[in-house]
Amino acid sequence: MIEKWGNALEDRLLIINADDFGLTKGTNDAIIHLFEQGAITSASIMMPCSAAREAAMYSVRKGYSHIRIHLTLTSQNTNPLKPVFQESAMKSLTTQEGCFHHEASYLEQNADPEEVSIELDAQIQKAISLGIDPTHLDSHAGSIMGISGGRDFLELTLICAKNIGSRLTCH
Repeated sequence: MIEKWGNALEDRLLIINADDFGLTKGTNDAIIHLFEQGAITSASIMMPCSAAREAAMYSVRKGYSHIRIHLTLTSQNTNPLKPVFQESAMKSLTTQEGCFHHEASYLEQNADPEEVSIELDAQIQKAISLGIDPTHLDSHAGSIMGISGGRDFLELTLICAKNIGSRLTCH
């Protein structure tokens, strides 16, 4: 990736990443402003969100090659999110209303790994279909990390990253 940016392997670079690109139009406006001011060097798109398409289209139009996918398996109370994969119910990932659970600990303790894998892949494929070539995958609210409930989905995420030739960053 460093070579893509015109740097040598021995160069030191500071990457400043903005999470939650695509969350809302307001979030997009703020992140776009930061990109245009040179205050950030990358962003992570949340594919289940209402403004994800706008974020992806902006990134493609501007030729940004340093866009991550902010893998999302939880929502906030104020902004309920639904899975990208809609071909069947993702019962272990969602509430009765079909939205992701709010608590990462609930997800970690109750999610079916097969459903997690299907949803992560759907988010990645949606980004790719919109023209994003994801350089990295990372996790919204640490939901794949096992921080809240002690059960992680890192192996599944690493498989997804390997399948697209991407990297997983943990934060």
